[in-house]
Amino acid sequence: MTSLRQFDHDRRRQIYEYIERNGAVRPETVRQNVLVRPETSSKPARSGSDLEPSVMMSSEEFNHHVSILKRDGYLKERDGKLRVAFPMDTGEKTVKLDDLEAIIRPARQEDITGIVGVIKAIATGDTHIVAARLADEISRDEVLLRHNESEDRVFFVATVDDDTVGWLHVGGVQFPNMSHTAELTVGVLERYRGNGLGSTLMESGLDWARNRGYRKIHQNLPKTNERAVSFLKDNGWSIESNRDGHYLIDDELVDEVQLAIWLDE
Repeated sequence: MTSLRQFDHDRRRQIYEYIERNGAVRPETVRQNVLVRPETSSKPARSGSDLEPSVMMSSEEFNHHVSILKRDGYLKERDGKLRVAFPMDTGEKTVKLDDLEAIIRPARQEDITGIVGVIKAIATGDTHIVAARLADEISRDEVLLRHNESEDRVFFVATVDDDTVGWLHVGGVQFPNMSHTAELTVGVLERYRGNGLGSTLMESGLDWARNRGYRKIHQNLPKTNERAVSFLKDNGWSIESNRDGHYLIDDELVDEVQLAIWLDE
């Protein structure tokens, strides 16, 4: 994913960073919390004690900056809240599950509780350690999606009757030598497996990653999670290496399997 462009105004950067840290925020809440130094034409004071106190932007100035951030593709507004505008080329997909239908779509901040719940349900028993760590990170930050100068993180969610039943996450780092790679995790609740839901989530995530310029996607799993390893291999992934005794599970050393898929092959 391409890195953030340079902001041409410090106050726009402050607005963007506050929203990115908080996920989805009502405009007036942003204005009240993004405090700025009053602009002045006089020379800055030599002593910090003489600086003017920080103040809220006027509604007119704040709305002006938000309008430009929306125009330039940094922010969008949905359900009365400002949020980071992720380039999402994939729309909704429908998967038939016997007598039910599952919807797969790009996730938004409001999906955080359902996604964390599904990850924790699937990751019990130390079968999906990377995903469990991801769920803890999301819960701690209270932010689902990230797009800043150091990392990108997007999710797709699978729902049945508006209940979350599966997820897919793609996360990359904004570092030149690693900007072509990203980590992926995916999972579906047991009762909804076997109908192509996991493969469709995978397809959505890989299509998004390919369109954003990623070339290699990777995932690490305990070797004991044979079902997940087989699922990835069935979807075109290859085992790159094993790390001996990388996990300690139930007082037993368990190897880690490192898998990857190249998107330009």
